[in-house]
Amino acid sequence: MTDLLKKFFFSTRLMSILFIVFAVAMAFGTFIESWYSTETARIWIYNTTWFEVIMVFFVINFIGNISRYRLLRKEKWPVLVLHLSWILIIIGAFVTRYISYEGMMPIREGATENVFFSDKTFLTAYVEGDINGEPRRKTMEDELIVTPEALKSNLPWTGDFNGQEFTISYVDFIDGAKEGLIPGNSGNTYLKIVEAGDGQRHEHFLENGKVMSIHGVLFSLNNETEGAINIFAYGCGLQNFICF
Repeated sequence: MTDLLKKFFFSTRLMSILFIVFAVAMAFGTFIESWYSTETARIWIYNTTWFEVIMVFFVINFIGNISRYRLLRKEKWPVLVLHLSWILIIIGAFVTRYISYEGMMPIREGATENVFFSDKTFLTAYVEGDINGEPRRKTMEDELIVTPEALKSNLPWTGDFNGQEFTISYVDFIDGAKEGLIPGNSGNTYLKIVEAGDGQRHEHFLENGKVMSIHGVLFSLNNETEGAINIFAYGCGLQNFICF
């Protein structure tokens, strides 16, 4: 049985098959990146279990061939270096995949920074409620990759909070989603406020009769509030004043 396994895992035929499958997978991965996105290629190709199994079989095959063909000899060193190179490349890929960290660290001129933003995406869910009259929170978090075409996660999540079971499941993904309002004949009236307090455009929607804090400044719409910038709508115009 041992000899049969060695013959299979250390064979040049298996190596040829692995190279063909690997080349086809990388080709499809490149096309998927071009057609869709890098994240979709990770979900379908690069981060899959079968792709990692190919890498493991490569390492086993290369190590076995070093022993099978007695490559630890001076006259065989070019072939030995080729095999060792592949082994080191694959081991480096596994280190990058499971041990190292990748991300982006923005550093402003003249400043120092010790925090970077990971390239991994995490989903965090908070389940809140009262237990014995005291507020409690249960946190659930896990890594996921999601695109309009595919999803890689451990969803659905199931849990229990104060004896009540709940489930968090994936429904749909909307690319580039942002908060906004849809004009209609029914619903409440809102005032759109645009500001650039930090050099970037921000949009805020102030509901009729409500008070909103924007960067520490209170704004109200048709609701006179002391200490706020009060905005009132008169026909087609707006009037504002500050009441102290």
